[in-house]
Amino acid sequence: MDKEELKTTLHLGEIAQVGCVVRNLSKSIENYEEIIGIGPFTTLELSPKKSFVKGRKSEFLLKIGFAQLTPKLSLELIEVVSGDTPHREFLEKHGEGVQHLCFSTDEFDQVLKRAEKLGIELLMWGEDDVPGMGHMRAAYLDTYDLIGVLVEIIEVKPF
Repeated sequence: MDKEELKTTLHLGEIAQVGCVVRNLSKSIENYEEIIGIGPFTTLELSPKKSFVKGRKSEFLLKIGFAQLTPKLSLELIEVVSGDTPHREFLEKHGEGVQHLCFSTDEFDQVLKRAEKLGIELLMWGEDDVPGMGHMRAAYLDTYDLIGVLVEIIEVKPF
């Protein structure tokens, strides 16, 4: 399958965020705000009620900071507090940096089915109610070898 065919077949939705893995969320937020003027950040802790990593039920805790870059694009900084996640694996292999691109979709289940048909592995999946956002479902697809980062798809249904 060529790149154009992959793009049109996968049909991810609209890009919503750039996700970076960091070692220390507080320090990273401080640096982003003070050194390059990105911010303000909204923070939350995330430990989804339903979550799977590489097909197995998993528990993890992430500290996350969000800064709106444009009306439709945000920067997400992620610190792994506990658990084995693709974020921790990225940090161990590559250090801090851009780990994923997130796409907002109203076709969450369909995107997962299309990815499976294309042989793209589902690395992580989670679902929960997120205060201030709504009911969220998110999944990480292993596109690292294809584009150099993972792809996250997210579906948010307001409360």
